[in-house]
Amino acid sequence: MRAVKSVTQVFMTVNRMTCVLAPLRYAQIWRQFIPFAIGIIVFSPFLVIWNVIISYTFPVSIFGGFTLAYSKKVRWASLSLFQMIFMMISLLITIFTTSITLYKMRKLENRLKSSERTLCFASFYMSAAFLSAAVFQNVGSPIVMILISGQLRYHVIPVKRLAPKGSTVVSVSSVSRKL
Repeated sequence: MRAVKSVTQVFMTVNRMTCVLAPLRYAQIWRQFIPFAIGIIVFSPFLVIWNVIISYTFPVSIFGGFTLAYSKKVRWASLSLFQMIFMMISLLITIFTTSITLYKMRKLENRLKSSERTLCFASFYMSAAFLSAAVFQNVGSPIVMILISGQLRYHVIPVKRLAPKGSTVVSVSSVSRKL
């Protein structure tokens, strides 16, 4: 579903951009493009999970429950790699199309500007939410790990007052000895 979210976000921002760039041909363009867009949206999850589909899956017991794990048929093809690729491509396209939309909005006539302003600002706010979610998804886990784990925090930022309470901070220095 993350792939669907990324692809849908791209189509939404491209939709708003074409509405601003070609308002008279907008309906015709999207009438022809919608079947293609729906096909990509439906097919996009399979571009991420294809290795899971062809791999051996098995249940794993975790904390009284279970989850499904898999042994990869194609070693280099991980879910996180493909999710990251989808997210980065979506981010780039979203930034590009939103920038063009906002730039062209400044150049529109007042009559068109007032009718499109609300839709474009709504699109901009959704793009901003998508961008912030993508940024926090990409860097959120390491930040949370550093904030929660005192030992990891001290390892990343070696300041004694950041060391975990109740632990001993040992300074290691190298000593060269002649034998």
